[in-house]
Amino acid sequence: MYPNTGSPFSIYFCGSEQCVPGHFFGPAVRTQYLIHVVLHGAGIYQRNGQTYRLHAGDAFLIFPLESTYYQADQNDPWEYAWIGFDGTMVPLLLENTCFRNSCIYRCPDSPDAKESAAQRVLAALQTFHGGNNHSISLAGDVLKLFGLMQEESVSSSESYSKQYLAKAKEYMENNFSYHIRISDIASFVGIDRTYLYRLFMEEEHLSPKQYLFQLRLRNATNMLRDPRYTVTEIAYSCGFKDASAFCNYFKKAMGVTPRKYRPDLTLEKTPSEHR
Repeated sequence: MYPNTGSPFSIYFCGSEQCVPGHFFGPAVRTQYLIHVVLHGAGIYQRNGQTYRLHAGDAFLIFPLESTYYQADQNDPWEYAWIGFDGTMVPLLLENTCFRNSCIYRCPDSPDAKESAAQRVLAALQTFHGGNNHSISLAGDVLKLFGLMQEESVSSSESYSKQYLAKAKEYMENNFSYHIRISDIASFVGIDRTYLYRLFMEEEHLSPKQYLFQLRLRNATNMLRDPRYTVTEIAYSCGFKDASAFCNYFKKAMGVTPRKYRPDLTLEKTPSEHR
């Protein structure tokens, strides 16, 4: 295990440098995560026996306790900015970026993309050196930077379909307690309702509406196992309009009302008391 502070997300240091030709660092080991974003020029990054050549807009990530080496190009030495960070949420954060399976971010070949990456990291530097190095603003700047560094798009339509479906399910998981519509889900995923419906029918053999209902029902039954929650609390917590609507839907799906469902569970849990 690599060391961290135990906090969810901490920024330790930021900096930038215009390197001289051939300037290098390493091989060396870091105790925190360290990301370098190339602002101008070029250079190489070496990790685990692999050499990567990077240009403006690209970035490389150094993982804790790994030996790495990097060097500026002789003819067009890079200028880069770096941010050191760590925290318990970092592995999950990186799972949603290109760094899930790589140590390299390749910037799309467009001036806007390159400028955007540079702007994000420079904003973090300004915040850090402005005396707000532990502020929410600094963390926000860094998270925006990672927001640019998404995993490369897949090419096959089948893979796109799986991504759309996973994104729709994730949205439902995070929002089932609210009054969400199928059009909201489709809009979040970035597809139309008809295509969303077809994806669910092909993969789940359920419509999006049916899938959402089952998700709500599954969470409701789990909450009914806990005597601390009232039926009304469970109804609102699982996205039903009110307790009456919840009871009607529940009885239709389960064959009993929520109130009758609870003692049945108690009996199942304590068979020794009824021998």
